[in-house]
Amino acid sequence: MYGIVITMGKMKNTPVFAIDFEGSAKIGIVEYGVAEIFGGEIVGARTRVCSPKSKICRRDAEFFGISDAEAKTQKPFMDDIAEFCRFRARGVFLAHNAVVEDSFLRAELPSPGVVPDFARGGQTPDWAPWLDTCVLVRSLFPQLGGAKLSDCVAKFSLGGRLADAAEKFCPPDRRKWHCALYDALASALILLRICEFDGMEDVDIAWLAKYSGVADSGQERLF
Repeated sequence: MYGIVITMGKMKNTPVFAIDFEGSAKIGIVEYGVAEIFGGEIVGARTRVCSPKSKICRRDAEFFGISDAEAKTQKPFMDDIAEFCRFRARGVFLAHNAVVEDSFLRAELPSPGVVPDFARGGQTPDWAPWLDTCVLVRSLFPQLGGAKLSDCVAKFSLGGRLADAAEKFCPPDRRKWHCALYDALASALILLRICEFDGMEDVDIAWLAKYSGVADSGQERLF
C-alpha cells in the first residue's frame, strides 16, 4: 500500500488491534475505532457512534463532533463488548496512552474471559498486555520530546499515510483528530513506523509490551 515492506518479525502472524475511544467517565464511550494490523499492514477497521450513559454536554459535543441527539439514536457500546472480547482472544491491543482505553474497557467489562497471553505464553483473564505508542515513543525516541499523537505523526512523516488510510477506512466526516478511528489509525501507523527502523525487524510482543510500560492496566503483573 505504501511501497514499504514491513515484516514485523515475530509479530507478523499475531493480529494487533489499535483501539481508540471517545468519551468520558461520565458519558461512557460515545465512539470507538478499531484498526487491525496483520502481516505488517492495516487490513481492516471498524467504528461507530455509541449511545451515551448520560447527556453529552455542548462542550463535549463540540470536542467529539458528536451531538447528544445523534448519539442517542445509536446502540450502547455494551452491545459490541463481545466483539472486543473476540478481538482480544485473537491478538493484542494497541493504543496511544493505553491506560485510558484500558480504563474504558474495564468499566464496561473487567475481563475479556480467559484469552491467550501473547507476552508470556499461556492464558490470562486480562485485557493486557497493551502496546502503547505514546510510551514507546517516549522510551525509544526521547530526543523527539513530547509524544502527543498528532506530533508523533508529524515527526515520523506519517501524514500522507494517515490521509490514505483515513480515506480508505474512515467515514467522510470523521477524518480528523479526536475521531476514534482516525486516532486509532494514527496509532497503528506509528507502530508500523517503529517496526521499520533498523534493528526493530525482529521485535516481539513481549518486548514491545515491556517498553510500553502501561501502568494501572495489569501490565505491571507481566514483568
